[in-house]
Amino acid sequence: MSIREISFPSNNGRDTIKAWAYSPLGEPRGVIQLIHGYGEHSRRYLHMISAFNQAGFVVYADDHLGHGKTGYDGGTLGDPHSGGYMTYVKDEKSLHDIAVKDYPDVPYFVFGHSWGSMLARAYAAHYGDDIKGLMLCGVCAQWENCEIYYADPEFKAAVEADPNQPATEWFAKVFAGMTDRIENPNGPSDWIANDPRIVADHAGDMFNTFDTTIELPWDFVNIHHFIESEEWGPMVPKNIPVYLIAGDQDPCGNYGEGVYHVANVLAKNGNKTSVKMYPGYRHEIHNELELRDEVEAGLIAFLEGVLK
Repeated sequence: MSIREISFPSNNGRDTIKAWAYSPLGEPRGVIQLIHGYGEHSRRYLHMISAFNQAGFVVYADDHLGHGKTGYDGGTLGDPHSGGYMTYVKDEKSLHDIAVKDYPDVPYFVFGHSWGSMLARAYAAHYGDDIKGLMLCGVCAQWENCEIYYADPEFKAAVEADPNQPATEWFAKVFAGMTDRIENPNGPSDWIANDPRIVADHAGDMFNTFDTTIELPWDFVNIHHFIESEEWGPMVPKNIPVYLIAGDQDPCGNYGEGVYHVANVLAKNGNKTSVKMYPGYRHEIHNELELRDEVEAGLIAFLEGVLK
């Protein structure tokens, strides 16, 4: 693996996005654009990136506005200054353009986890013409609180009054009930993973944060509303095969029901769609030590199937 750091201007007009290209030995068989989740950063995927590299794929991944090294280096960790969720989507398009310029003649794939799966779904709807395969992990769908607070006039008014105010109250409302099905949870973030060490690692990572401005959860509920609307499915090019994976104890995907809902929308649209559900697991299936090799093998098998 060779690593190249990339910087490019965000579409928010303020920030510089930090990104990386992870290259395999030899000529790559494809490009994978990896889109990370809410409150985390792209280097939490190094194990997966290494697996993709070993299978012959080059991986491009950034840290979103207000996230990871983009936020940390810019002094804006937790402060996206986005002006709306499409800014993140446009930043992914900017990274796509860099990747495709570097490798113009190889198939292009997208992987997104959690909020990254939401961004990937929006990206596919707006810019999906050259996507050869879409991988959605920790799928967020049928998230009732997102729709409740998308329609809450107090939330909208608060964002319009001051998008830079702390999100504490509204984040708690949107993410309420995440551990309701966990017996004797150790804390409010136990929905992230079964292994408490992964939950602790997430909390202790200096590039992770759930301490954000109100704008970030507002962007979150707005993108959820779009990708769960009736207009989303028909906007996705029908020739994109889609592989959806999740734990069936993940509240982000309504404990599996939301994942199948998205798969059914895509199948109705004409997309070749497959689902892999991991019984007994929560949100970060790709980080569970006893599961991650299996998850990565499934992703690579999907890629191999597309390339046949």
